[in-house]
Amino acid sequence: MYKLILTILFLASSSALANKASIHDELTLTLENIRIKNDIPSMSVAVITSGEVTYIKGFGFIDEEQKKATNSESLFRTASISKLFTAQAIMQLVEKNEIDLNEKVGRYLPDFTDSNITVKQLLTHSSGLDDAIKPVNFEKQRTISSYLDTVKQSLPKNTETQGFEYSDTNYNILGAIISAASGESYEKYLHANILIPAKMNKSGYFNGANTYFSEAEPTYKGKLIDKLDQRPYDLSFNPSEGLISSVHDLSLWLTLTLSGNSSLLSKQTYKDMLEPQVKTSWGEIYMGLGWQVYKSSNDKIARHPGSIRGYKSLILTYPDSQNALILLTNSSNTPRWEIAQSITKILKQNAEW
Repeated sequence: MYKLILTILFLASSSALANKASIHDELTLTLENIRIKNDIPSMSVAVITSGEVTYIKGFGFIDEEQKKATNSESLFRTASISKLFTAQAIMQLVEKNEIDLNEKVGRYLPDFTDSNITVKQLLTHSSGLDDAIKPVNFEKQRTISSYLDTVKQSLPKNTETQGFEYSDTNYNILGAIISAASGESYEKYLHANILIPAKMNKSGYFNGANTYFSEAEPTYKGKLIDKLDQRPYDLSFNPSEGLISSVHDLSLWLTLTLSGNSSLLSKQTYKDMLEPQVKTSWGEIYMGLGWQVYKSSNDKIARHPGSIRGYKSLILTYPDSQNALILLTNSSNTPRWEIAQSITKILKQNAEW
């Protein structure tokens, strides 16, 4: 009888492993076909199931000569996924009573004393600020202070009736608030309080010395974008788009975030961040505190896409089940939603999600 039980357990285990391998093969084939069809030179994908990384893989090559294969640790510009880290840092300081979401920005940045904009309005893109101010090349040495001076010139006089307008400016100001409240630079605070606790050892922000930079160069329809047309690295835009990372590092952070790990935030704070605050102009999608939230077939979804010239990215999560996917690419023409739908379909059909 004992041998029979062992045999049954062995066969069940072997069957489960074979099924998982089959799912992985299907994911790999589907994703590679999408990559080739859309001329995406380099792509990395991670899948999290019930809070554990169950699939992680690089596709294509990070160099034009096609000698360096993309892997799970290949570095990309994550674009607006950076905003999730800025929002998390703000909420850490809220937990420490060093920032009040309902306070006006002027409490933390004296140059904005005459503005009625609150911290929460910045988080939810409801401040009335637009993206008229663009990043400049690092070589121009624009300081955070000079950037904020430029922003001040375009502050809306009345914020009480402002609706949703997605803007990098909101998060760049939040970065300055993090620095003012913590007494450290934005980058130093993020390293110490999010990147290091999450063991994101290869991730960081461009600092002019190429310590952190994207290994995969930006492309459009398979062609490298000319240097003059690439999105500049601008330190004042680090809070909105500056994080350089990999799907490996992001998956470490996301598993902690989804589980409400106290090394980053309390479970209640994470739940608070997912509460709908402001309706966006994207259908039935709402802004939470940093996260974009909505429902699909009764599933609560929290996401954030990223897009700058030559890069597209996506984090899409199902908070209740702790399922998620992460996508990083070096192509402006990446069909992110097709990729997300394909992954979701395969996993749901195989009862993985």
